[in-house]
Order: sequence, then C-alpha cells, then structure tokens
Amino acid sequence: MTTDTHAAAAVTGAEEQQLTAHAYDRWLTHNSFSARWARFWFAPCRTLWLNTPARQLPRALRLKPADKILEIGCGYAGLLLYLHRKVGFTHALEGLDCSALMVERARAEVQARGVAGRIHLQQGLATQLPYPDASFDVVLNTYVIKHLSDATLAIMLKEVMRVLKPGGSLCIWEAAPSHLKFMQVWNMRLLQLGVSLVCLRTDGQLRTFLETAGFTDLQPYGQGHFYFYYPPLRRAGFIARKPLASEKPPL
Repeated sequence: MTTDTHAAAAVTGAEEQQLTAHAYDRWLTHNSFSARWARFWFAPCRTLWLNTPARQLPRALRLKPADKILEIGCGYAGLLLYLHRKVGFTHALEGLDCSALMVERARAEVQARGVAGRIHLQQGLATQLPYPDASFDVVLNTYVIKHLSDATLAIMLKEVMRVLKPGGSLCIWEAAPSHLKFMQVWNMRLLQLGVSLVCLRTDGQLRTFLETAGFTDLQPYGQGHFYFYYPPLRRAGFIARKPLASEKPPL
C-alpha cells in the first residue's frame, strides 16, 4: 500500500468510526425499547453476562499487577472495572472509545466506584491510538470489529501491534456469522439496531487478519462459551502475541 493510499484509508476509517459513534450516541439517548435494552446491558454490573469469557481473562492472559492494559472500545468500562477488582493493577488501566456518550458514562461509573485514579478513559479512534509505541502488555478488544470494514480493521491491528510491547498480547472476540441463513438475517437485524455498518467474520477470516498484521501464537478464545447476550451467535476470538524483536517473522 502506498503512503497516499494508506492515508486515504485512514481517513475513511476515521469517518467510519465517527459515524458509528454518532449513531450509538443518538440511539442510546432515545427512549425506544431497543435503546433502553442496550443501556441495560451496557451497564458494568452486567458486563460479565455480555462478555462471558471475561471471567477467564486473568488466567488466560496470565495477568500480573504490574501489567499495563488497554481496552479499545471500552463502553461503560465494565470489563476494566472487573479486571481492576480481580487483579489489582499497579498502573492505571486505559480505556478508549470513539463514542463521547460511552466515555462520559464510563467516567461516571468509574467515579461512582471511587477508582477514578485507577482507570483512565478517553475518546479516540481505534485506527489512531493516542499512545506511544510499545506502551502496553495487553490490549483488549471485544464487540468492536463488527463495526469496522476490512480496511479499517487492518489499520486498527497495525496500531495495536505498534502500541503493544514485544511479547505482549491482544485478546479479541466478536460475534461470528451463522451458517443458517434465517438466523443470519435475524441476527443482522438485531445487530443493526441503531447502527448501519455491521460486518461479521468467521474464525478463519479473523485469523487471517491477525496473521497478516504480524501476530503469532494464535489461541482460540471465547469460541466455546455460552453467551446470554444477543445475538444467539457463536463467537470468533483469539489471544494473539506480538513477536519478540529476536523472533523471525512467520513466512
């Protein structure tokens, strides 16, 4: 990809994320049944129902108090609050979301729990992460990439690779498409409530994106869990590692 083409793709990706953020902000302030339902599920006290595999993250990622953590698409910060409570990190956890409303409500949740100094939240784009190179031991990304086109997803993964320390891990999962046509149509209708861009990818497709971005040691994650949160779809997810500088890139 040339520099000009890459820049054009980045601009398109930024606009894409901003449109999704504005759609979520409008939708979540409505008094419709679907908006009330979404607000109910986004609350931190229900995060473990939405992100069922979250309970296994401390063990699966071998999280240590000294680790530096970033969540891209942090929503109401429920996952960060859970990990802070379970692990007791010595560094402030970082959360990023492109939705101004999500960040505002996440800050309120963090403040209400008296941990504002332990979880730092800001608005930003997944394709333009506002962090220095090699800043984090772990990056989390859950229920975000369905709102990213293929080009934008590729840019986001390059950004994740940039901000991860060598040997650091990315944990990513998302709803996957159904093999049943009628279920796929129904689930897409559910997922498109409030937003327009929804792209579901299979395990194989997500694996290809991760490997193309340079990630190694891919381990399936979140694929065998029962999910209470809509839609009734299986998930595609992996824990992937950024290679050490001494490691040869995969052929």
